[in-house]
Amino acid sequence: MSEKIRLLIVDDSGITREILKKIVEEDRAIQVIGMAENGKRAIELVQTLKPDVVIMDINMPVMNGFEATEQIMAYCPTPILILSSVIDKEGIYTTFNALAAGAVDVMEKPSRLPNDSWDRIGSVLVKKLKLISRAKVVTHIKGRVKEFYRPVKPVSLIKPNTYEIIGIGASTGGPSVVMQILKHIPSDYDPGILVVQHMAEGFIDGFMKWLGNACKVKVKLAQEGEKIEKGQVLIAPDGFHTIVRGRKSVGLISGNPVNGVKPSVDILFDSIAEVYGESAIGVLLTGMGADGAEGLKHIKDKGGITIVQSEDSCAVFGMPKVAIEKGAASRVLSVEDIIRTLKGIVNNNGQ
Repeated sequence: MSEKIRLLIVDDSGITREILKKIVEEDRAIQVIGMAENGKRAIELVQTLKPDVVIMDINMPVMNGFEATEQIMAYCPTPILILSSVIDKEGIYTTFNALAAGAVDVMEKPSRLPNDSWDRIGSVLVKKLKLISRAKVVTHIKGRVKEFYRPVKPVSLIKPNTYEIIGIGASTGGPSVVMQILKHIPSDYDPGILVVQHMAEGFIDGFMKWLGNACKVKVKLAQEGEKIEKGQVLIAPDGFHTIVRGRKSVGLISGNPVNGVKPSVDILFDSIAEVYGESAIGVLLTGMGADGAEGLKHIKDKGGITIVQSEDSCAVFGMPKVAIEKGAASRVLSVEDIIRTLKGIVNNNGQ
């Protein structure tokens, strides 16, 4: 009985499909069980072959990757890795819509011709496929899920008039959760919000614009000296760690990756803990690895509130699990309860 990860490759280029097949099958743990040239064919093959994971292109004839992802996640939920070009601005926006529709992660798609860039993505691609194949996916039926937030019993975690800053950290599976949370934050929200989302290089600008288009709050990439303002979310940019400098501005520092990543959630959370102490809230969401757990513990030790996403609502229960094991979590909450809790700060302040 084979324990291999069963992979479906979806791309409109025959050359690209063959390159991907060759790259991934160099690892004996992965077996390509089918290939599709467009989204319509991908849906058919997912239903008949039942792959463990799908590599999905975005721009394809007949049906694009977003539409295919939407259909697959509605009727045959399967872990999906999106391959998208960071050069294609329209494609990037479609990519994030695919993540919102249930795809787990995104990677940059190199040029179509075989070259060094394909060789470089090989080990990363295989690692991601192994992780994503184990990700927890749920059915997403457009139209049936009307509104994520529902008025139920409030979560009493917070004291009124005491919180000035919220730090949010996420990795694999995070973009759609960050979107769900931020789209419920009102435009006059008092605490500043800083976000570190682990993402393939080149995609963070598209992520910021995608969030900004859907949220009431203003969403910007953090810059050195950027002011922390009411009704604004600052997203950590590629290639720099983001920190708070004093209580009213952020800074960018270079330095080495921490926990293998840059920007690091730990670096942000540590600075928040030192500057804001008990007036800070840290939120650690779905993702692989351990980044953010130590920093979250630092916030808790300084008297702040610390929240981690619950296992049953995580695509990848890595970072939250480590935080719980370290005793870093004040509460373990579903995404819905995180939304309710963060909105409650405004409600408690009488706004």
